Formats: sequence, structure tokens, C-alpha cells
Amino acid sequence: MAEDASAAAGPLISVIVPTRDDLPGFLGIMRIIHQEPNSSAFARLLTGDQRSEDEIPLAHLFEEVSTLALHGLIVEDLLFDAFAFDYYWDALKGSVKAARKRTGNQKFCENFELAAQLAVAYRDARPSKVAK
Repeated sequence: MAEDASAAAGPLISVIVPTRDDLPGFLGIMRIIHQEPNSSAFARLLTGDQRSEDEIPLAHLFEEVSTLALHGLIVEDLLFDAFAFDYYWDALKGSVKAARKRTGNQKFCENFELAAQLAVAYRDARPSKVAK
């Protein structure tokens, strides 16, 4: 799966091509996001209508998914092609940073934050599949 990022070079983008073997894990993530109790909160996030009570649970869900990707347990290309982690981070970072400050846990959702940065790099490195 994806290679671990080195501390000196910063996060790297996966160069692993997804295969059918990656499908069960990816479909599992899709199921978790698109079934309750997460699907309503995710839909509100996508439309910009998230509720404050949605934010930390969604951020933690994205943290868990991001952790799988950053540790090479799911191919990053699948996630960054299907999900807009940077968009989600922008919408949720205020709540995450407030939780970090409130709890003193600066590592809270750090993998989600890193995945958001990688999602931007992924998109910048690949042209749109849709003709302009």
C-alpha cells in the first residue's frame, strides 16, 4: 500500500495503483460514511449545513480513515479521488482546533489534517478527468 512519509521530506503522495484487492476496505469506508448515524451529518457537511454536534464526530471519522491511508492500509488514491478531505478539513478545522485547545491534545485529528494537505497535492498533481 502507500509508503510512509519521511519526517524530513514531509508527507508523500501514494504512487500505488488501486486494485480489486483494495475494494473491500474502500467499500467498508463508503458504507460507514453513507449509513446512519454518519450519513445525515455527512450530507449536511457537503451542503454546508452541518450542525455543531456533527463536527467532532465527523472529524474523528475522517481521522480514522486518514490514519488507515497514512499507514498504508488503504490506497490514498482511492480516498483522494473519491473524497475532498481538504474541503472537509476547511469546514471542520475550527472545531478540531478548539478541541485541541480545550483538551491539550495537539495530536487530535492530526492525520485528518495531514490527509487534507495530501488531498490538495493529489489534486494539483493530476489533471481533471472532466473536459473544460
